Amino acid sequence: MKNINRLQLKVFILFILALFTFSSFAQEAKWGIKAGCNFSSLSDVKYEFEKDGMTAGYHTGVFASISNGKFCNFQPELLFSMQGGKMIHYAPLRGGEGYVPSLKLTYQLGYIQIPILFEIKPVEGFGILTGFQLSFNISRKFTSVDIGNSIFNGHKETVSGSKFYEYYGVHFQKFDAGLVFGLQYTLMKKMTIGVRNNFGLINNWYHAVSRSPLVTSKGWKSNVIQVSAMFSIN
Repeated sequence: MKNINRLQLKVFILFILALFTFSSFAQEAKWGIKAGCNFSSLSDVKYEFEKDGMTAGYHTGVFASISNGKFCNFQPELLFSMQGGKMIHYAPLRGGEGYVPSLKLTYQLGYIQIPILFEIKPVEGFGILTGFQLSFNISRKFTSVDIGNSIFNGHKETVSGSKFYEYYGVHFQKFDAGLVFGLQYTLMKKMTIGVRNNFGLINNWYHAVSRSPLVTSKGWKSNVIQVSAMFSIN
């Protein structure tokens, strides 16, 4: 945990230094806070698993909008984001004749995120966002509900923190990276609303079907839709 905190501190310091550097060259810079809701799911789901809808979460943090001309802004952010996904695991029937649903799985993970974005403004007040983001995991929660045809139907198990790693952690990456695309609109001088889609690039979530690290899914990518409100403070 100490190593994780030191890494996050170094990234945060670099982030602040980058903001000051870009601000010194920019024609105009705005700073503010933002918050909103997340709708997240898992992509690249294969093998004995099936997507089971989205999980709802939230994000909150700070942003800077640094102007480098009439039609282009540089927009770095520092966020906390709670996201995850739902899916169903299928188990083979006895005798190997088909599969039946066995477990409902829910992942809830908290990340410190650093989106590095560029805003293209084709018309005044309207912006198209594109860029990438780095994510560092700081919290983990996993819930499994047995829905199979057995005496364990309805059994619910939840693990978090260090226990998450005891059960499934050998297959979990603490770092993620992704691409970001979105739109935003300035309603008034100090308020902007936006929607974006974050596409994970790393197969960073795995589920061990048994305690053996050899029996596992190949891995899933995160996919998050964010709806935000941004308020400038200068």
